[in-house]
Amino acid sequence: MKFKSTLVAAASFVVLATSAHAAEQYRIGGGPAGGGWHPSVSAGAQLLNSELGDKFKFNYSPSNGSVDNVRRTAYGKFDTAWGHVGQVFQAWNGIGLFKEDGALKDFRIIANVRKQTQIVAVLADSPIKTYSDMKGKIVNLLNKGSGSNVNCKNIMAGAGIIDEIDTRNLGFSDSARALGDRQIDVFCSAGAPFLIPALTQLSISKPVRYISLSEAEQAEVIKSSPFYAAVTIPVQADVKGMTEPARSIAYDVYWLANKSMSDEAITAMLETTADPENLKKLAAVAGYWKTLNGNFANLKALGIPLHPSAATYWKSRGFDIAGVPVAAF
Repeated sequence: MKFKSTLVAAASFVVLATSAHAAEQYRIGGGPAGGGWHPSVSAGAQLLNSELGDKFKFNYSPSNGSVDNVRRTAYGKFDTAWGHVGQVFQAWNGIGLFKEDGALKDFRIIANVRKQTQIVAVLADSPIKTYSDMKGKIVNLLNKGSGSNVNCKNIMAGAGIIDEIDTRNLGFSDSARALGDRQIDVFCSAGAPFLIPALTQLSISKPVRYISLSEAEQAEVIKSSPFYAAVTIPVQADVKGMTEPARSIAYDVYWLANKSMSDEAITAMLETTADPENLKKLAAVAGYWKTLNGNFANLKALGIPLHPSAATYWKSRGFDIAGVPVAAF
């Protein structure tokens, strides 16, 4: 009996020791196939696991995009993911696409990934010159569940044509191909910040150009959705057929974390991905990473809080956090 008790005690010690050293498990959300977030976040997860795998394990999961990411992170189905500021704002306040959810407060901002713009394009020989010219035309608004889809709808609504266009919801991979084959008349998607690789590639064989909002249309979009900012996209030399700048909207992409993540995990995650040498490696694989930063000025007006661990980290990197709301759970 004494021998048996000793074995049980020893086994218990092994279990406890193993548990004590088990890595914290986190699920990180990405994006849809064909989009820029899918390879970018997947590469980030691989780097994190490579450098932090003994303490923290990050399991990558594809998603439908920004709306999906924000909702799943807010509910804890994802521990961390990226999201457009528009969906972050709506989730925090329980409005728009998140009206039925109510205000969701179980997430915090931990980084600013980059600023994006909305690109609306046609083939260069298209008769469409303005947003008004799109009435009665086939306009692709990208796949439902993506932030790009929401932004496309918002920009079309601000231009006053949302109810007068024939909409499609093709994904990233099919949109440029459909434009080139003239199956759709107008291509709409998020740019990073001013280019979409598939559209740029298409322009080599079939020149394209960007459609510009009028000043009044641009102001109306921003009035309806105050998390947007005005931007004028300069002529892009890589986009064959683009000869004039285009007014559009700009918006931040934020990195979110659910309350399920430990302070130590968030700090380690930022220290690893935002390390200058690691950013070079990530940017070489996926350009989205090269602009990762600690600029949270927009949060002052929106009232959405930064995670304390993120505030400490970005302040140590020299970013000005003064006035930015910071709140623990």
